[in-house]
Amino acid sequence: MTNLNNISDEILLIETLKLVQREREILGLVLHHLREIERRRLFSTEGCSSLFDYATRKLGYSEDQAYRRIQAMRLLKEIPQIENKITDGSLSLTHLGMAQSLFKREEKSGQKTYTIEEKVKILEKLQNTSKREAEKITVSLSSSPVTSVEKIKTISPVDFEIRFCTKEPLLKKIQKLKALLAHKNPNIQLSELFNQLCDLGLEKWDKSQVQAGNAKIKTLKSPAPERAGKPLSEAGIAREVWKRDNGVCQNCKSSYALEIDHKIPRAVGGGNALENLRLLCRSCNQREAIKIFGLKKMDRYFNGGAGLMQDFSSEG
Repeated sequence: MTNLNNISDEILLIETLKLVQREREILGLVLHHLREIERRRLFSTEGCSSLFDYATRKLGYSEDQAYRRIQAMRLLKEIPQIENKITDGSLSLTHLGMAQSLFKREEKSGQKTYTIEEKVKILEKLQNTSKREAEKITVSLSSSPVTSVEKIKTISPVDFEIRFCTKEPLLKKIQKLKALLAHKNPNIQLSELFNQLCDLGLEKWDKSQVQAGNAKIKTLKSPAPERAGKPLSEAGIAREVWKRDNGVCQNCKSSYALEIDHKIPRAVGGGNALENLRLLCRSCNQREAIKIFGLKKMDRYFNGGAGLMQDFSSEG
């Protein structure tokens, strides 16, 4: 541990200023590294399902720290000129997170899509402001009431707090469901109600138990696997893969955005035999495509729109 007891006041102030400046420069470098890791889908090689998962599990950030850095990274990607403002301290992670939340919230609600120029002007307003001042600015620019971010908080190894805001229509649906269950369970808690709803949803939508759903093979270019001498249908093939792989990504074990991947891609001669098929989440599927076809080729699919990306992943 560094012993600072014997350095002069003047040197202590100078060195602290230098360290803070270096800290800001390092933050900029961290954001660039996170962007490149996301571009290459390298978090997949670490067994992580997303950049957020990687930042919390492998880099040791808290959920809030990871969220703010990823928000800032994506805004920096869109508006590179703000890097100088990050380095000189006039824009903090808090500023960038508030701004990005505003932009996403307005776009999602359909109220407004900000141009780059408009985003730059808002960021200029946020420069060198306190958190309270920045909140006032973003709230004044919001066309709808600001709601808290959805959040899952760990209370204990077996207990979790789930928090989100909603509109009146959902509240009325919840109240109606509680009324319908009043005879059977007059004091039903929200956690139990949502548990029952999740059971119903899984029964209907869990592809490993029912049908292949969206993760199906669109076209077959080689003979389909057989069962009892009969070729399996596309849905049958997908069901077999889902059941065998237990409905989780075979790399990171995530169950989010699963797709059926060809270990040897069809583009290089791979077929539809069950042993050549596996479940991967979208990110891990994309990482496999990068490894086989190269980052340069895959960049145009990943950044050229969701449709292109989905079409290519189906060929995986």
